[in-house]
Amino acid sequence: MPWPMVSSVGWERNDEQESGVVEAHKEVVRRIVHEVFEQGKLELVDELLAEDFVDHSLQHALFFGADSGREGFKKMTMLARAGVHDLTAELDLVVAEGDLVAARVLAKGVHGGELLGVPPTGRPVDLADYHYFRFRDGKVREHWNQFNALEVLQQLGAIAQP
Repeated sequence: MPWPMVSSVGWERNDEQESGVVEAHKEVVRRIVHEVFEQGKLELVDELLAEDFVDHSLQHALFFGADSGREGFKKMTMLARAGVHDLTAELDLVVAEGDLVAARVLAKGVHGGELLGVPPTGRPVDLADYHYFRFRDGKVREHWNQFNALEVLQQLGAIAQP
């Protein structure tokens, strides 16, 4: 029989319980990527993100003027979707342990609206987006994100490629 695991909040869990929690966290990430980001169901943000959610993603603040709470996450999602038409997002890699989930998302679409300050060009956009989510009580409490903005700006023709 495996030793019980003790989480960072002091709860005892066995491997089976821990596995169920981790799988539930991964499902929340899947819903954020496909239902919120890809399909634009912003009403789900309040269900999936904790009330005291904090987005530590500097790029969301710089490029989308988004604050660090749930409303900022909605704003960033809305502006990104407005800039990239025919958006698809594929969860390429998901790794989870305890209260953390890391995910690489491959996003594609057509630059059909303003994006990163660049007016629409009709060019294809193809990027890898890296996310880290910390959970509490089944909801995302913290989020970190990184994408290669330089690569996106080069794809849009705003910056010359080397």
